[in-house]
Amino acid sequence: MGELTGHRPTLPQILLSVRHHLPRSPRHDAGVLFHDLSLSELIHLSAGVDRPRAVDLDTVEGMTPDAAALAFLSDRLGIKIVITRRPALALRAVELGLLPLLRIHCLDSTGFERALEGHPGPPVGTAVSPGLILAHMAADQRARLPEPIVANGLMRSQEDVAAALAAGAAAVVLEEASRP
Repeated sequence: MGELTGHRPTLPQILLSVRHHLPRSPRHDAGVLFHDLSLSELIHLSAGVDRPRAVDLDTVEGMTPDAAALAFLSDRLGIKIVITRRPALALRAVELGLLPLLRIHCLDSTGFERALEGHPGPPVGTAVSPGLILAHMAADQRARLPEPIVANGLMRSQEDVAAALAAGAAAVVLEEASRP
């Protein structure tokens, strides 16, 4: 199974959202999450970052979310943290020594249950969307989320960040406009 027992990438507590440009005033303790951009933008922007990098693979235009894409991200771009909504791809990322996070949408309890049914479990972590919901989940629901957990979306204030971290998030994704 490849590097399953090798060094796992470190997930920073804060991931700054990057779509089409790097943050103007980056936090030195934060990583970046590339999403909703083209493959050429990903290549260009990732070259200018010397901090932990993550990518939401399903949102990169021009990149098919498959094993070849995982190898390209890891080997060519040095990106070791990957978010995907595809359980099989998340498992393949584990085999390549990456830190995969399965994106689950928690818009209601039915969606939550369905998402967990398809989750491969540890060592694949979870990217909860919208992240704001994490602090409002029942403790037994949060306990069922495979770790590490990333709160991704609708994080608007320092209080939202603190609540998500207190609820068990290992990391929080912040949009540039809402960074505390």
